[in-house]
Amino acid sequence: MRGRSRIAPFRAALRFARRDAWAAKGRSALIIAMVAIPVAGLSGVALVGLSMVPTADETIAAALGQADARINIVSSPDPSMIQSPSRPDWYQVDLDSSGVPVNSQPDGALVDPATLVSADSTLIALRSADVTIETATGITGMPAVEGETWNAGFEPKYVLLDGRAPEANDEILVTAAALDRLGVRIGDGATLLDPERSVTVVGVQDAAEFPDSQPVVFGRLGAFTGDTEQRVSQDDFYLFGHVLDWPAVQQLNQSGAVVLSRSVLLKPPPAGSYQLQTSTELQGVATTVVTLTAAGVAFAVLEVVLLAGAAFTVGARQQQRMLATVASVGGHRRTLFHIVTASGLVLGFAGGIVGAAIGVLAGSLFMAITGDGSAVQYWGYHLSIPILVGIALFAMVIGWIAALLPAWRASRMDVLAALRGARRAQTVRHTGRRWIGLSIIVAGVAMTAGGALAGAASFAAPGKIGNSSLYQLSIMLVLAGPVLAQVGALLVAPRILAVVAALVARLGMGARLAARDSVRNRSRSLPVLAAIMTTVFLGTMLLAFFGGADESNRATYERWNAEGQIMVDLNGWTDENTQVIYPIAPEVTRMLRAQFGAEKISVLSGVRPASPGVTDTSPKPLLALRPEVRCELVSGSNPAGACDAPFWLFSNGTEPQIWTGTVDDLALILDKKVSADAQRALRAGGAVSLYSEYVQDDGTIQIEWMSASTSIGANQEATPLSTTTIDAVVQEPAHPIHFSVFMLESTATAHGLEPVTYRVLASLSAPIKDADYGQLWGSLRSLTGGTDLLARYEAGPGSTIGTAGWALVAVAALVAFGAAAVALGLARVDGRRDDVTLSAVGAHPGLRRSVAFWQAVLLTGTGAVLGGILGLLGPTMLGLVGLLPFAPPWPQVALLVLGLPVIIAVGSWLMTRPAYFDERLQRTLA
Repeated sequence: MRGRSRIAPFRAALRFARRDAWAAKGRSALIIAMVAIPVAGLSGVALVGLSMVPTADETIAAALGQADARINIVSSPDPSMIQSPSRPDWYQVDLDSSGVPVNSQPDGALVDPATLVSADSTLIALRSADVTIETATGITGMPAVEGETWNAGFEPKYVLLDGRAPEANDEILVTAAALDRLGVRIGDGATLLDPERSVTVVGVQDAAEFPDSQPVVFGRLGAFTGDTEQRVSQDDFYLFGHVLDWPAVQQLNQSGAVVLSRSVLLKPPPAGSYQLQTSTELQGVATTVVTLTAAGVAFAVLEVVLLAGAAFTVGARQQQRMLATVASVGGHRRTLFHIVTASGLVLGFAGGIVGAAIGVLAGSLFMAITGDGSAVQYWGYHLSIPILVGIALFAMVIGWIAALLPAWRASRMDVLAALRGARRAQTVRHTGRRWIGLSIIVAGVAMTAGGALAGAASFAAPGKIGNSSLYQLSIMLVLAGPVLAQVGALLVAPRILAVVAALVARLGMGARLAARDSVRNRSRSLPVLAAIMTTVFLGTMLLAFFGGADESNRATYERWNAEGQIMVDLNGWTDENTQVIYPIAPEVTRMLRAQFGAEKISVLSGVRPASPGVTDTSPKPLLALRPEVRCELVSGSNPAGACDAPFWLFSNGTEPQIWTGTVDDLALILDKKVSADAQRALRAGGAVSLYSEYVQDDGTIQIEWMSASTSIGANQEATPLSTTTIDAVVQEPAHPIHFSVFMLESTATAHGLEPVTYRVLASLSAPIKDADYGQLWGSLRSLTGGTDLLARYEAGPGSTIGTAGWALVAVAALVAFGAAAVALGLARVDGRRDDVTLSAVGAHPGLRRSVAFWQAVLLTGTGAVLGGILGLLGPTMLGLVGLLPFAPPWPQVALLVLGLPVIIAVGSWLMTRPAYFDERLQRTLA
């Protein structure tokens, strides 16, 4: 009986909540919508995210087919090697302090995998390759796979859809996309290049790991590479008829093999039973995902609590006579509290159900639209019912939290006043709360500044984190500081609103009424301000971080040549690791004109630098930097370290430092007109340096002749065999590019330099598309007989703030519009009596529109400005300490902070309908 007596009041509260939700359909729908929006986002992300994570069976199907294991030989035998059970590419061996393996030799013999498995098992080798092939639209390159992919044991990894298996090296299989690209049918011929030969398409095959749009060709082992022998270092070996458990995999590790095993995937070893160091890369990705997810969830919870809390406040006020009646017949304050919080549970759960359904539908639609047919993009349809139930229950908790404060206020109402229908005017109370808010703001700013300083202190050198724990702490402080400051801003918001309202009140009758209403009715004003502030805060902060990252990317981006240009180097490497210059400049020139419509083309000659290890011992030229130019190399993610010049100036590779040609060639390199000083220097037998770091104090460049076997690293000094000086001037390009010094060919030969035709440089009228690169590589391989050349189109640094920035503004605007609609709608519902009163005293209908307009300007404008200022707090602090450039995209920020309130205010003016004096007035005043 006691248990029933405790449950009975709660059951009664749930009945009250259900009936009230059904009676106030409009208000209930708003609350359900606010809860459903973030729940839909979480549900959709959960569905899509989980579908991108494979199960063991899906991994086996896409990676192994029906094979028992895949074996790759990655090193000579090493007893210390250990791998991840599910990710064989993640393995480690014992290393010394220099990073050299302790128990194996880099050039040691590799073990034949056939000796590692039982004799009655089957090993099938597959090899990845590239082919150059003639298509219906020209020459192009395609990925290829050699080996018995048509073997039934590989299904469903590879499935022969039509035709038959190749019986000779002049027969191939293709994917459906390749069949369309080649413009042939089964039984037709095609032409492979490098070397040129004819093949017959005998079937169509599907490959699980490739998208449906990817053209791929398949053939017997050696059909494309010409090597019919299995190569331990190149091939993947698929094992059939022999199960490899975890102990067997560990034994194979000691032989230098890593293994993806069906048995291990289905029955992995217990965590902690193997000693594999944690991958810092995986840790970083996991930390980022967790941080962003937590931030998104926290933002969603805050937004819902603010708006739903305001709705519950309005509902509790409209229910006050009913609640007072319950109290007058003996209901305890606890009962009143339960009635209001039960509304939170009911509407929160309803919002969770609706949001989960919308999220699943949206996620399913997204996967259907974006799916490319690859089995490794979306491994399956992973709809997790437990997670969806958890999200729905989480939504119910959010609704309950949003109803706590209104319930606490409702439980402390004046019962007699509520029964009389009295409405006590709200007044602005000058308490110490604003001083608490100011203190919290100061603490938030200090926390953000401390986080920025800690982040700067965590770096041992530019680009190298010395203290990862301190760095992680700094990230949390930089993110948490502005959030804390935002809490303080909410506490001082009434005072800020009062000050702004005093200024707005001078702009007319509508503005004055709106200002007075906003200040006196804080319970319906502050949720609007808070909702807009949190939305603009998050949007502005992300925009500023994106802008800083974009600026940092632009500042550190290395351009090989001017933007909009393509370069093709004519040097390649043979199988014997010998550098060869191919005399194909005219053919490359014609190809660039024909395929890409190149406008300006130059064939440049370069002076080949010293190449360590070559047999040629004759002196080779090396440009000398100014003595004070230094670069302190460090290990880690940033090998450049602290350099006072572009890092590639310190790296002496195989690319020429000295280039020759005509004045027009130099103009193309610079992508602008050659200056008069540079032209005079060239005609006088001098040189033009694109970097001042090469020009000495006496106005010359120094060419130091070094032995070909001498390896000169950054800041290393070596005595040159001789030195040549040439008068030089400096003309810098718009951006740093990989060209050093330019001179006429006659000047070079006069100083003993021997330039060779090395590069074709062309200016294109339009960017190269991804689909064009296959045609480019195929054409170049056809000219070199199969050797790949370095070809690079310079598109410039990609922008992370262009499309992404406007997309972020659009998302923030949608959230803000929804939040403003809900909050302003609730304010209008709560202020309905005031509207009717204005109509009763003869106010013009346009006055109510004016009041609505200025009320939206006041509340959303104040919230947007506060949110914008706090959103820029973290990026500003990081910019002050030099961790991230302070470069917010001001057009997007201005639209979010200033334009958004204006748009909302105009919408509020358009949507406001004045309440006319009629019989509804009696019901409203009753």
